[in-house]
Amino acid sequence: MTDFILDLKERATVGKGESQRGRREGFVPTILYSNGQRGIPAFVEERQFRQLAERALPSQVFTFKSEVKELDGKIGIVKDLQLVPDNREILHIDFQLLQEGQPVVVSVPLSIQGEAPGVKNQGGVLTVQCKEIKLSCLPSSIPTEFEVSVSGLQLGQRIRTGDLELPEGVTLKSNPEETIANVIAGRAARLMNEGPESGGEAGAPAQGAAA
Repeated sequence: MTDFILDLKERATVGKGESQRGRREGFVPTILYSNGQRGIPAFVEERQFRQLAERALPSQVFTFKSEVKELDGKIGIVKDLQLVPDNREILHIDFQLLQEGQPVVVSVPLSIQGEAPGVKNQGGVLTVQCKEIKLSCLPSSIPTEFEVSVSGLQLGQRIRTGDLELPEGVTLKSNPEETIANVIAGRAARLMNEGPESGGEAGAPAQGAAA
């Protein structure tokens, strides 16, 4: 977490005029929320945030350095990021402040690893249906990403969120039946399973494929 230190500047008032003034000076208006309490307004330098964000994943924890006593030394994650569609200018950032010792629910991106035998040997096609999962854990245990191996997936098999082996102290909050990835029959796989003399109806599910 110490690699991602973000400087926060005091924002005296919350309003359009103050926000526009900050943007002209290269700062982005932000609000930091904590446990349902009233948010604390601040400014963050856009250039610094972009430099950190380029190598950060969505679940990255930031450490804040600020002249505002309530914020200095605190940690948090990005809760919401508003961009201008045309030029990707950052309009506003919401942060969620975290407290060590108190679990937090976060969305963690998934990283698919390996090559599925169902693709390599059986002509199937790997489809990825879920790109992130929701986890509950302490701030110090938040993973920046979660690796999912498909090296054991055969044709017609799938990996669910409930199949993942989570570290101690980390609890799954996503639907455990949600499919992360599966191997479905491609055209070559269907022909191979049907065989030249199968006489099977075109488009019938490949043997062993999920219904």
